[in-house]
Amino acid sequence: MNATTDLMHSLAWSLLHFLWQGAAVAALAAAAMYVFRAPATRYLVGVASIALMFVSFGATFVSLYSAASDAAAAGAATPAYTAAAPAAVSDYRVSRSIAPVPSNDELAWVAQVWLAGVCLLALRIAFGLLFLERLRRRNLTALPASFVERCQRLQQRLGISRVVRYCECRLVSVPAVIGLFRPVVLLPMRALTGLTPAQLEAVIAHELGHIKRFDVAVNFFQVIAETLFFFHPAVWWLNKCIRADREDCCDDVAIAACGEKAGYARALATMEGWRDVPDFALAATGGSVAARVARLLGVSERNANTRTAGVFTASLVLTAALAAGAISLGVVEPAEARGYVGAEPVLLAQADVKPAPAPKKPNPASKPNPAPKPAPAPNPQNKPADNPGNPDSPGNSYIAQMKSAGYNDLDVDQLVAMRVHGITPEYVKGVRDMGFNPDPDQVIAMKVHDITPEYVKSIRGMGYGSNVDEIVAMKVQDVTPEYVQEIRAMGFKPDADEIIAMKVHDITPEYVKKMRSLGFEPDAEELISLKVHEVTAEYRDELAAAGYKLDVEEIIEAKVMEITTEFIDEVHAHGFKDLSMEQLIQLKNADVL
Repeated sequence: MNATTDLMHSLAWSLLHFLWQGAAVAALAAAAMYVFRAPATRYLVGVASIALMFVSFGATFVSLYSAASDAAAAGAATPAYTAAAPAAVSDYRVSRSIAPVPSNDELAWVAQVWLAGVCLLALRIAFGLLFLERLRRRNLTALPASFVERCQRLQQRLGISRVVRYCECRLVSVPAVIGLFRPVVLLPMRALTGLTPAQLEAVIAHELGHIKRFDVAVNFFQVIAETLFFFHPAVWWLNKCIRADREDCCDDVAIAACGEKAGYARALATMEGWRDVPDFALAATGGSVAARVARLLGVSERNANTRTAGVFTASLVLTAALAAGAISLGVVEPAEARGYVGAEPVLLAQADVKPAPAPKKPNPASKPNPAPKPAPAPNPQNKPADNPGNPDSPGNSYIAQMKSAGYNDLDVDQLVAMRVHGITPEYVKGVRDMGFNPDPDQVIAMKVHDITPEYVKSIRGMGYGSNVDEIVAMKVQDVTPEYVQEIRAMGFKPDADEIIAMKVHDITPEYVKKMRSLGFEPDAEELISLKVHEVTAEYRDELAAAGYKLDVEEIIEAKVMEITTEFIDEVHAHGFKDLSMEQLIQLKNADVL
């Protein structure tokens, strides 16, 4: 047997052994998670269990490969038995050649299939990392300095000393965090305009919790485990538990930092319909949002019967795994103990070989009785169970109410969110009386942000509010008729998106007057860009002193590209004189200085 054959043979047996090893580790983890209910402890148990799976697989492979190498070395040192062997030995050879233990060639396909699967899943990792790098380099927009300062103050409250970037990203629809060594918090415009300031702060605290706990690194470790052990359901189950507990831990961080459970739960329910994040990013809506909201509000998601059944199942899995391990060890050890010369067994003596006695049949009376299945715990209050088959179930009665309001296809997360926010058929009717026909996510958002008929009427009086999303965004950002009138009095006629953006970035009549005093006559979009990129009188004066008198569009582009007087001086030092702003921007973009 050559080295490659030894390697593939040991790898195949290691993968087969991992079937029972992984099941046993997962069963032990399930038992530990049953005992320790705190999310932080459960999270540590889960991560330690994944690490133990790596150790068990590696130790098994090293042990089997060492044994195969030793057997091959021993076989090479022993002279092969020649054709002069007696007939008894020849018969022994034949009997051994048909033993029911898989040969190396028969097991090679196991290792080959595994390697093919690992390669395919490795492509997923590679493409995911490339996408994140492209996103980091080309699709991020800087946020206003005042907003970043608020985030940095929150970061200090959480004790995070690392440098964290805060950027707007159009490729995600919910807040998320990427990057292990250079973390970036991604904030979509939808979150900036669709959440209240307190809710947004709590959501950002959740993302900072991921950074504080180094969850990005652990998540990548989990992805590696899923890639190597893709064939084992226990690995996927354990990783699902880890991710759920990780989100609970970061929810606790957010609540500890901001102290507003109900508002944070509303924010999670609002963002549930926004899910759209790249692989390997940790999003604010990770895990089951319904379960997280229920936990935050103190609603138990499991009863005693479910937990008891889970422990019983874990016990059965552990017993079956250990039994399978004992059987597999009994098969593989004799196979590995054989030495080989070429393809023939090495015979160490010419003595007559006696066949081994047939194994005794086990006594049926000695079989252990299976553990009795525990009876379900009685319901002390005789309350109707909350299940689909019970017509008196509270859950069914609420489902019936929502169906009567016209919502027939609600999923679990939508039902929980609507129940949490107290949405009733009467409220739905009131919304429809305003002229809207909202879907479940929209009616949740309207209830969360307390949109009343009076507010709808006032906004429509200003020419806005043609749809639910527009009304919600305006209410979230506190766009009032008075604010609209102030902006229009300055000569602007903004559409709905522009008036929301102007309010988001705190554009006031005073700011408009200040920009006009600098000689600019911006439209609504240019005014927003001036504020977002913090174009100031000082910056305008510095460029003017350097010989560049720019209009609104040019000065915005110069600020975006970070054209400073220092950069202009550096360009002059290299002998470039009398360059236009367009040429300066080209030099900056080429990064040649």
